[in-house]
Amino acid sequence: MARANHPTVIPDLSIIIPVYNRGPLIRHTLDSVLAASHGLTVETIIVDDGSTPPVSEILAKINFIPARLIRQTNQGLLFARLAGLAAATGRYVLFLDSDDLISPEKLRLQLAAMRAADAAVSYTDTAHCTLDEAGPGPLTPDTPALTVADSATFHILVQPSPHSPIYLRDYLARVVRDAVFPPSALYNNVAEIWFYHNAALRPARVVRVPGAHTIVGMHVGVRLTNHWEKLAVASLAVMEAFARGCPVEPATAPVRQLVAEKAFNAWRALPAGFSPGFCRRELGLWRRLHSRVDVEKLGGPQFQKIARLIGPVAAARVFRILQNRPYERIRTLDDATFIRALATLPAP
Repeated sequence: MARANHPTVIPDLSIIIPVYNRGPLIRHTLDSVLAASHGLTVETIIVDDGSTPPVSEILAKINFIPARLIRQTNQGLLFARLAGLAAATGRYVLFLDSDDLISPEKLRLQLAAMRAADAAVSYTDTAHCTLDEAGPGPLTPDTPALTVADSATFHILVQPSPHSPIYLRDYLARVVRDAVFPPSALYNNVAEIWFYHNAALRPARVVRVPGAHTIVGMHVGVRLTNHWEKLAVASLAVMEAFARGCPVEPATAPVRQLVAEKAFNAWRALPAGFSPGFCRRELGLWRRLHSRVDVEKLGGPQFQKIARLIGPVAAARVFRILQNRPYERIRTLDDATFIRALATLPAP
């Protein structure tokens, strides 16, 4: 592997890669960065979040010298990304996990699109592949992302993989500085949506670059997505913190409505027989945040027809019973573990 460049001018882009006990897979992530960096000045910042052995030992074996290597005690993904952002000097910023990849064209295409549109955010479609020590397997494209142009819709409805968006660094720094609720270890499992909920309140031009340039590596190791219940608890924590911290004023009403509809649809999708306490809290977000009932945003034609007759909540209860799979078929955690995870959250 070639050594990374150490730029002497302001980089075009800072790529922030948090690492925690990832091992040899990071080689392929860094290979994809190097392949995509041709013609650009790219600053690679690796944040070692308390790995054993230290990431420096792995980097030495593959002969990769990042522009910055930050080692911190284990604090979790959100705080690793924040540490990397604080150290970044590039005009633009990309977060990249240490078991994911980017296409050779991703950086060039997204930066060009942002400059042409004077946009603060760009994003692409995604694909996935198997990933092991030998390298990535064939790509399988995912469903193309929605095309949106405003920050609120993008950050609440689209919510792409964390290494899809590239941000203007100054914009993202303002999002962090003006966050309506502070970072917390409760959000580590869904670190990107802490950024997304705070960024939704900051107007920005957003541009989509078609094509599956964001690649999720699927492997046998531990990924956060292995336990959807943990992601659900962390997502609930983010949305409840947003509901507590977001000012109730006309300027924030559209974003609060989007978050309300997101919570309602997430509640509708929960499996039958899932935690009643969790369900009450998720539905409670809808009741707390929505300012109007727009059934077109809450379900398809059949749901809309019934919702207009008996109300959206009653209609959703009927559809959950008839359509959703039983929790026992898709559970990944035992009850005690899930109850402990839910108990870590502040009261709603």
